[in-house]
Amino acid sequence: MTADVDAILVKWADGFGRSDADAIAALYTPDAIFIGGIGGLNLGQDGVRGYFQANVSNSTIVFRDVTVRPQGDDVVVVAMIGAIVRDGGESRDFRFLQTQVRTPDGWRIAAHHGSHGL
Repeated sequence: MTADVDAILVKWADGFGRSDADAIAALYTPDAIFIGGIGGLNLGQDGVRGYFQANVSNSTIVFRDVTVRPQGDDVVVVAMIGAIVRDGGESRDFRFLQTQVRTPDGWRIAAHHGSHGL
């Protein structure tokens, strides 16, 4: 299960670093709930895609302090800190909480909350 979580986080960070909103959105369930560090509530893969099309460019992220809490065989809650470095070198820590679920297509993010500042 931890390997599945790690794989999602690697893909998420890669899509984020490439400003690839489609790649990030594909990691979410079709009915996902997404709250980012900017703006309000975004629903479904289209909401996730729109958020990242509007808010991410020339940035990288490194996750640390990743904590995984299984809630059964098919659900995990993942908490972590993500250090986001924007083009030009400005770094800012964000807190993330995700609910990841096993689907017929593999593990996907069903709920996501991100907020900045520690």
